[in-house]
Amino acid sequence: MFENLKHIGPGAIVASATIGAGETVLAVRVGAWGGYDLLWLILLAAVTKSFLTLYLLGRYAVMSGETVADRLVNFPGPRGWVLWTVLVLEALVAPLVFVVIAVPCGQLMSQVLAAAGVTIPYKWLALGFVSLAIGVGMVQRYGTLEKSQMIVCSILLVGTVSATVLVGPNLVEIIKGILGFGGVPPYPDWLPPEISSRSQLLEMASVFGYAGSIPMNYVVYSNWVLIKGWTISRSSRSRAELSRGLGPLRWDVGFNAILVLVVTGAFMIAGAAILRPLHRIPDGFDLLNEQTHIFAQISPLMVPLYYVTILTALWGTLNALPEIYVRGAHSFLCQLLSRDLDYGKFMKIFAVTMLGLTWLFIWTETTPIFMIDLVALFSTNIGVGIVCVAALWLDHQLPPERRASLWVWWATVVSAG
Repeated sequence: MFENLKHIGPGAIVASATIGAGETVLAVRVGAWGGYDLLWLILLAAVTKSFLTLYLLGRYAVMSGETVADRLVNFPGPRGWVLWTVLVLEALVAPLVFVVIAVPCGQLMSQVLAAAGVTIPYKWLALGFVSLAIGVGMVQRYGTLEKSQMIVCSILLVGTVSATVLVGPNLVEIIKGILGFGGVPPYPDWLPPEISSRSQLLEMASVFGYAGSIPMNYVVYSNWVLIKGWTISRSSRSRAELSRGLGPLRWDVGFNAILVLVVTGAFMIAGAAILRPLHRIPDGFDLLNEQTHIFAQISPLMVPLYYVTILTALWGTLNALPEIYVRGAHSFLCQLLSRDLDYGKFMKIFAVTMLGLTWLFIWTETTPIFMIDLVALFSTNIGVGIVCVAALWLDHQLPPERRASLWVWWATVVSAG
């Protein structure tokens, strides 16, 4: 078993990039108003997106030896329409993704410094945080990114599991919440109007969307699989050979799904165990004032653990995004334009553009919940849904003996629906 852990790599990047503002804000908020009853939503997201969709996309790369963009350019219909659709959706929300992560970091650091007697406006800290992340993302190589994200995932796993155990959650209610598929609790009457006036469907769609990742993250996974060299020789035909060849991919995807489930579920459980009885709920990007109660109720010594866990989660996402967006967009455009593009120049253009737009949104204080909903709707729900359908089509482009088993294929069909 421990020998197989060395195969974990690309999945750690996907998981770290997945666990960001949505998990640290929305999951806690839903736990605060819904208790444990919506844990099934996190399980559903982890199975459908973090496991099934990612597995099929990675599996295609392993079996074919090519990235998904190489084949998706010929998806039925006008040439390249799927690639163009994902590219446009991601371009529309990319700067907002950076903002919804950078602003909580800025606010958290500003309030921590204020407690120490140092006053720095959160905007400047947010701008510095996102600038550093994009700057590091421009120069780091894939191997460095993978190693750093493994460290991030380790901190997240230890921090969130420790906190969840210490808050003393109701284990019976956790099991009921995980198994209670389809159950939607009503809003409690103590909720503030700005939240109680929102549609529960919208609130759940946002949580489901963020309990996964952006579509480009899933698509780029196939590029990382090829970088790792996890391909199976075309001469391999027996079921045993193919199964052995898929071993690294299964461990990697399994790790990703489990980490997303455990960490996101831990944040929701913490909201249910601590904030709900207090009738407190995080609003907007308020990561510190409300969610600190999760740890302060246990011991003041636990508060630093909270800070480290949150900042690690958000840094991991920001640090991975330049690689995800640039490698994905570069791969797409090389296919769409039928020409080789300079990756280094592409990264520089992306970095400058994202910095300019991110700075603009942070400085003008665009409404946080608006940005979270926009990203959830167009990227983590519609975009990932398109990618899920594309994964099913890609599997059927493989020779019959190399296609996924029927249960995996039909489970993904249900997921896409």
